[in-house]
Amino acid sequence: MKEELRQVAENLWQTHRGKTCGVLLGMALGTAILCFGFWHTFFVLCCGLIGLFIGTQLDNDDNVIDSVREKAWTFFERFQR
Repeated sequence: MKEELRQVAENLWQTHRGKTCGVLLGMALGTAILCFGFWHTFFVLCCGLIGLFIGTQLDNDDNVIDSVREKAWTFFERFQR
């Protein structure tokens, strides 16, 4: 039984990787919303996306402070109009 389940999971990962990730992420997101609420989950996701952006900038050897400042300035300019 355990070996069959592992083979099914391995087959799903090999043939339907995007769908498998989508289902797992959707289930995790749904569980987080049910347990913690929408706004708490939204805040954590936003923090994660900011961390992903900063990590990507560090991996590309870009100037992180200037990139964050530029993106923040562009974001806040939208609210000044």
